[in-house]
Amino acid sequence: MQEEEKKPLDLSEYGRTDLIFDFVSTYYERTNISRDYGTGESYSMTEVHMLTRIADHPGITVTELSQRGNRTKSAISQVVKRLEEKGLVEKRKAADNGSRTLLYATPSGQQLSDYHKAYDVEHGAAFDAMLAAEKGEQAVEQFYEVLACMYGYLRKKRENSMREKCGRESSLEEESGREE
Repeated sequence: MQEEEKKPLDLSEYGRTDLIFDFVSTYYERTNISRDYGTGESYSMTEVHMLTRIADHPGITVTELSQRGNRTKSAISQVVKRLEEKGLVEKRKAADNGSRTLLYATPSGQQLSDYHKAYDVEHGAAFDAMLAAEKGEQAVEQFYEVLACMYGYLRKKRENSMREKCGRESSLEEESGREE
């Protein structure tokens, strides 16, 4: 297989946003690819990361997962349902409040989570080595600093968008209430 010829990086304003779009689209595509993390069965990145959050935070709720993962409660519930059907997660009612459902990894879920972490560490190290070889050791730290900064920026944008949406819905409800 011939090595792909490197094109010059387009750092114009649109070129930058287009590069981010291409990266995000490609990465998102990878989240839905099922792979074996070492247990002999295949799971999507979304499923295994959700499972690992549950394993790392026993008793977490769907609401808490949605806040941590920037996903809707409906989307989280769908993933949790799949994990529960596969015997990786179990739901329990909170002792102090029977209306709250708490999530726990089963022993096989904990094992998959442990395998997943090892897989991610190995593949993360390979990425770091590639980046260091191409751009230098300092670039690895800078990459993660920039990624964290960008993630914080996008979270704030999402929160502001949600506040605006809630404000509009509240205004619409008030207006429709006055019309009655």
